[in-house]
Amino acid sequence: MNEKYHYDEKADSLFIWLKEGREENFEEIVPGINVELDKDNNIIGVEILHVSRLLGMEKKKIAIPSRSPS
Repeated sequence: MNEKYHYDEKADSLFIWLKEGREENFEEIVPGINVELDKDNNIIGVEILHVSRLLGMEKKKIAIPSRSPS
C-alpha cells in the first residue's frame, strides 16, 4: 500500500490507512471521528467526517490529493 489517505470531496471525509485490511466494523471515538476495524478488531484506519468544518475551511479550498490504496 503506497497511498496512506483518501479525501472524498463529495462526502467531505478523510480516510487515513494505518495498515492493510478489510473493514469489518468501526467505532466512533469522538463525534465525527471513527476508527475502522478488521475482523480481529485491529485498527486499520481512521475516518474523519466533515473534515472541512474540522479544519475551519470550505470544502473547495482543501488541498488534499485524492488517493486510495492499490
